[in-house]
Amino acid sequence: WEGYRTDRVLDIRDVQLVLRALRDLGRVGRVELDLDETIERTAKNAGDIEIVERKQRKNRLDVMLLMDAGGSMAPHARRVEQLFTAASKLDSFRSFTSYTFHNCVYQWLYTDIAQMERRPTHEVLANLAPHTRVVFVGDASMAPYELFSGMGWPGQESLSGEEWLRRFRARCPASVWLNPDAKRLWRHPTVSAIGRIFPMYELTIEGLRDAVKRLRAPV
Repeated sequence: WEGYRTDRVLDIRDVQLVLRALRDLGRVGRVELDLDETIERTAKNAGDIEIVERKQRKNRLDVMLLMDAGGSMAPHARRVEQLFTAASKLDSFRSFTSYTFHNCVYQWLYTDIAQMERRPTHEVLANLAPHTRVVFVGDASMAPYELFSGMGWPGQESLSGEEWLRRFRARCPASVWLNPDAKRLWRHPTVSAIGRIFPMYELTIEGLRDAVKRLRAPV
């Protein structure tokens, strides 16, 4: 298997424009002078200076992207790379992290799946802030045992992929799944099961817009 590159520059502008709508900006941090409001209020006060201050505007949104790599995802690699490139190069988030997996999330998440560089999934989960927006990308199609059967190394917790996914949804309710397959191909046992855990959208500009609307909703 190979991980996803971040140097794809073709056709990512539309993706970035959609993702910018995910910004969650608020007044936090240090106080600063609001020059425009100060001038306006001073003018309304016939020249009597009225100082208006405000807190700095900073991004407060944390985003995690989890991508299926290899196997049946090979035909979709270019579209996933476009999404990965757009998200990783966008400065609209307070933090952005990404991992890859194969078929489903199990005991490990990979920072470089080709080099087998990885982190224990339970550690990633434990460090996730509940407000984090988690975006899964994958066709969700696999042999049923790969989703429903417990898998684990000796001495580790043996959980099914389905249980790992449920733990992510419980930890971060604002999570969605982007599927590169057309909806007509979603009539599959594992796709249906994952669709009951996460809101699922097509990996298209329209589907991404709908996913962003869902991610922006209060949790």
